[in-house]
Amino acid sequence: MMYEAVIPIHVALSNPGDDLGAAIDDVTDQLALIDDHTPELLDYAVSSDATDNAVVFELTVEADDDMQALTAALSWVRTAIHATGANTPGWTMEGSVSVATLAGSPAQT
Repeated sequence: MMYEAVIPIHVALSNPGDDLGAAIDDVTDQLALIDDHTPELLDYAVSSDATDNAVVFELTVEADDDMQALTAALSWVRTAIHATGANTPGWTMEGSVSVATLAGSPAQT
C-alpha cells in the first residue's frame, strides 16, 4: 500500500548566522540520494520556513502498513540529516521528532 508520512521538525542551526535554506538544500540532496536507491520511497517534498526554523518533510512510501511506512520515512529523513554532518538530539522512532541541529551554509549577503 501507499502511505504519506508528514514529518515536521524544528531546526536549530549550529551557527545562528547560517542560512536555513542552504542547510535544508543539503539535507534534500541527501534525501535524493536515498530516493535513488530506495524503491519504497516513491516521492517526497520538503518545505521550510526561516521565520520559525520549521521544516516539513512529506514522503510517499510503499509499505505493508502505516507503522512500517512511518518508521521507514523517519529513518530516511534522519539518515539524510546525519549524512550532512548534523545531529538529531531527542529523536525517537515513535515519531516524537523535536529538533535537528544542522550545520548550515553562511547566510547570503
